[in-house]
Amino acid sequence: MSKKKIFVSFDVENDSAFKNIIVGKSQEQGAKFKVANWSMKPDTKNPKWLKEAKFKVTRCDVMVVMVGENTHRAPGVIKEVEFATNANMKIIQINATDGDAHSINDAGVAYDLKSDDLAELLN
Repeated sequence: MSKKKIFVSFDVENDSAFKNIIVGKSQEQGAKFKVANWSMKPDTKNPKWLKEAKFKVTRCDVMVVMVGENTHRAPGVIKEVEFATNANMKIIQINATDGDAHSINDAGVAYDLKSDDLAELLN
């Protein structure tokens, strides 16, 4: 069985460390997923960025949104979620903070990174 390819969406300005958690999990022995490590500085007003981001998002099987304190206001994350939603992709939100975080509208339920097994959520 091939590994699921996931696109990790996160607030680049504040939450790069959260993405690294998922990358680390993908490198564990027996991981059933791989990360399409296509991080790019968001520029939602640039047509080239929009085209490239849409291409990269839609080439994956699942989107994982790492929800931090300000993720719900990050324009790049909002746009990436829009691309995934329009492509009917599965989207999983992971609350990567210890406290409450605002999940992204129209991106499904936010799970707690500490209590849920990511591999199970990706199925």
